[in-house]
Amino acid sequence: MDKKELFKKYWFVGLVAVVLLVFVGIYAADAYKNRDIVVNNKQTDGKYVAYELDGEPVFADDLYASLYETNGLSQTVVAFERAIFDAGYETTDEMKNIAANSAASILSRYSEEYVLESLNAMGYTGGIEDLTKYYIDSQKQEVLIKEFVSNNKDEYLTPVLGTNGRLIYHILVKTDCSEVLDEDGNLIGYEANPTDEQKEKLTQIQDALNDENNSFEYVAYLYSDDGSKQNGGYIGVINEENMSMYDETFAKTSLALGDGEISDVITSQFGYHIIKNAGTDPDTILNDYYFLSNLENNYPTLALKAIMNKAAELGFEIKSEDLKAQIEAQMEEN
Repeated sequence: MDKKELFKKYWFVGLVAVVLLVFVGIYAADAYKNRDIVVNNKQTDGKYVAYELDGEPVFADDLYASLYETNGLSQTVVAFERAIFDAGYETTDEMKNIAANSAASILSRYSEEYVLESLNAMGYTGGIEDLTKYYIDSQKQEVLIKEFVSNNKDEYLTPVLGTNGRLIYHILVKTDCSEVLDEDGNLIGYEANPTDEQKEKLTQIQDALNDENNSFEYVAYLYSDDGSKQNGGYIGVINEENMSMYDETFAKTSLALGDGEISDVITSQFGYHIIKNAGTDPDTILNDYYFLSNLENNYPTLALKAIMNKAAELGFEIKSEDLKAQIEAQMEEN
């Protein structure tokens, strides 16, 4: 399993993590050993100050140009990202609690040695405590990306939502099904032929959904026969433009559901389904972890564009023309 995916999989709050390096402080300490360095987040003459050296400001744009010349593009970009997160977003108590719980979840499943190896591979070299830092950084990145997408709905959300779009989750109980034809021999639906075991499973699912302590996604994870169970039954956005990709009954039922509504049991060619409309409002949909994750997969440069937009907002600048050109080239890909 990819090391990033390892941490994502067991972070139940569902934040999308990026590869970051704790690099600026290390670089400064190595380059200016035995001198007075004060790291801060202030601005002088409208430019971001990365730290002060013997009382004189060292500007972020100069630092990142120097980092690039010494260490190349990849390490410079991740150092730049980390600085944006720290300058743009406060580390709240809620973030700390979420990060601590996520770190505990990882450490309960994997050896400390393996977690340290994974952290080191992503540039976190401060020991096991860096696992919490990793998750704090990830939360800040999620906030940043959501802000950016929300401000650019026409580019990122409108094409995905389409007409009458709904964010759909489902639970499947597989059964043998037979076609139902009208008097002219046209297919009008399917009839399930369940075993006693399958009937019992459907009853268990309905009982579990009626328990207010259970979320739909949790019940899907426990019971669904579909591969989507690993993602809580997540299907994605179904709209009038793409509904032909799905079973007709499934699609029509999905599009008829109100916000947050859960369907009755329906039958498709695959068996019994229970469907949930997890949202129709763009802001609600954007807050869904799996939707955001898929959006980033569909737009590989989204995170970098969001970071560069925030950098401009904060007054960051990279003076190295070569470095800027390479970052801009990355942003244009895909």
